[in-house]
Amino acid sequence: MARQPGRTRAIALELTRPSDLHHEVEWSAWVDDEHLPASAAASGAWAVTRWEVADRPPGASPPVGFTHVTIHELDDPAGGAALASYLVAARDAGRLHPIHTITAVDVLQAAGGWPGRVEPRAEVTGQVMAYVGPNDRRLDAEWNEWLSEVHIPDMLGSGGFTDASRWVRVEPARFGPNYLTIYDVEGMDVMEAVALSGAVMPAVHEQGRLMRCHSGGIRAALRPAGRWGAEGHRPA
Repeated sequence: MARQPGRTRAIALELTRPSDLHHEVEWSAWVDDEHLPASAAASGAWAVTRWEVADRPPGASPPVGFTHVTIHELDDPAGGAALASYLVAARDAGRLHPIHTITAVDVLQAAGGWPGRVEPRAEVTGQVMAYVGPNDRRLDAEWNEWLSEVHIPDMLGSGGFTDASRWVRVEPARFGPNYLTIYDVEGMDVMEAVALSGAVMPAVHEQGRLMRCHSGGIRAALRPAGRWGAEGHRPA
């Protein structure tokens, strides 16, 4: 699966948090200096970006259960399996930081409608990730068409987002959403973008532009984290 110029065709997400938030600064330095380069090498990622949940309570883990999201930009989803294998081996060998907690590792490939995402860039000030899907798998085709042709344009029309990309799990979950949408934010704080997108929802409901079967899972507003920023770590 070759990457189109400027577009990523597969991603692997590592959802993490420190088990001891009193040592988060030390843990974050380890992630930047050791973990990101090692996981990039193991997965074959050509870029790795790191994000922090924007609305987390001070000194506490947010309700979603993770504080950070690391996104590995891949040319082939097989790199996600390689990443998972590396993480297991590193954990078993004691090479992970003692407070490094992995909530999930999700491997996804580009889905139809808004396939792939723009190359990581410094101009991105935030991202919103949303796991979504129809509550009835028999409506999958109809829902996918609606999401691509109606809902994402509505969200982009809110003025909060500059780009969107759609993803589907390589290994489908038996229950829960199998799709992920990532929205890019530029020129404003991500929480301002969330407010703008929320402001259009009453009209979306009133105009009948929201499918009743549309169901969401984990949602998170993210800001760039660590010393690599939104442009990400790029392996030499």
